[in-house]
Amino acid sequence: MDHQFTVLTDLGDLPDPPAPDRLRISGCSVVVYFAHRLTEGSDFSHVFESGGLQTTDDDRSYRTKVRTGSGLLYSSLFESGPLPAALARVVGSSHAAALRQAAVSLGGEYVLTALPLLLSVPGPITRETAAIELTAPLTTDTLLRFLSLLEDPDVSRTLGDHCAGALARAAGLSPGDIEKTWAVEGSLAVQVWNLDGTEGRASTSMYAGRAESAGYAWEIAALLSYATDHLLEDGLWLRRSPQSVFGHVRTGMAFFDDHMVFVNADCCLEMAHLPAWLRGRSQFRLSAYGYDSSSIFVWTVGILRRTVCDDLSARYRTALADLATRHQISPAEQSLLTRRRVQHAALLDRCVGFREKLTEGRNRSLDEWAARERPTGEVLAVLNRNMEKCETVSLSLLRVREEREKNRRDYLIAVTGVVLAAVQLPGFVEQVADWLRESRWERLGISALLIVVPLTVLLRLRRRRPQ
Repeated sequence: MDHQFTVLTDLGDLPDPPAPDRLRISGCSVVVYFAHRLTEGSDFSHVFESGGLQTTDDDRSYRTKVRTGSGLLYSSLFESGPLPAALARVVGSSHAAALRQAAVSLGGEYVLTALPLLLSVPGPITRETAAIELTAPLTTDTLLRFLSLLEDPDVSRTLGDHCAGALARAAGLSPGDIEKTWAVEGSLAVQVWNLDGTEGRASTSMYAGRAESAGYAWEIAALLSYATDHLLEDGLWLRRSPQSVFGHVRTGMAFFDDHMVFVNADCCLEMAHLPAWLRGRSQFRLSAYGYDSSSIFVWTVGILRRTVCDDLSARYRTALADLATRHQISPAEQSLLTRRRVQHAALLDRCVGFREKLTEGRNRSLDEWAARERPTGEVLAVLNRNMEKCETVSLSLLRVREEREKNRRDYLIAVTGVVLAAVQLPGFVEQVADWLRESRWERLGISALLIVVPLTVLLRLRRRRPQ
């Protein structure tokens, strides 16, 4: 694959397990994601266009990474809420500004909030943007505990509630406009961007790409495995098998040899050292987005895509189960189902086609790699089948209703005919008496048929009428 490189050729390239505090991180960004579904029929594009949220309009923004017509909405950062005390304690922070988040959407009912947590020792970034100030650089063990705590149910619920409330306020929504909010589990993005605290490493040296990634293979493999509970305590990540470490770090992605990106099913990790270069652009992106990594930008849209597919798949499974218990549906219900399916199909087209809207080949390659690690193809195929089934079943239920309505109309017409005949019965009886006296048997036979045939038809319709 373009831009994907071998970091470790074989097990012999893997260094021995290091000291647990060998790597010290003076600055990193951790991005956690929360999904929000607006009430049915909503379109977040209209909310965005109304002016409640703003985009980052600058030639250093990630808008330059995407072609026009992608449908992507990525807001500037806005206030999210306070940092939970438990997270501050883990990293030993006594000062943390209010957290900020961005709203990311491809339209429709779905919005993703990307919540970047910047952890940094005091310096330029802590003076210019909201950050969690560190009293000392982070060790691998400390960062692992921080990542694990982000997925703790209580902490995640608190952050999610803050994100939903802040999104509603910033976008001018009422709390009831957000139908559901949930944490996107196993989706963290991490950028290590300041290694000044690492002993023996020159502050002015750029990250040495593949060579330095091979040297930090044990730490990189540990961060990629933050979701594995038994590696988080007592430095057990240093006791895992060399084969496991090799499997996580043998391949990475880069454009220049000044950083390296690693992706698995749970994490997108970029290793870099930004203070050594591009201070202006890096400072801008850290302030405007919370990270300076186009890889994390692409990963974020991939998380949105998977979230949309997963939730729509669950909703259409529920819709199919409901239709299976129904005997009929109304034309209004059928119209709603059709309109909803058209809207969802358009949203899925934007999700699937987004990769081709990326301007750079390295980002398209990264998205392909991430999509293999967090596959959406099978989910999307099942979703499309369920959408088609819903349409087929709903149309058949509508036809059942229409047939029953037709039978009911025919029955009413027959009843009306009998009633009209009945109201003429006294005169008819007198007429029959006259025909009997005059022996007009032909007229008597025809009249009998005119009475018996409608009654027979009426009885048959009554038996066939749905109960």
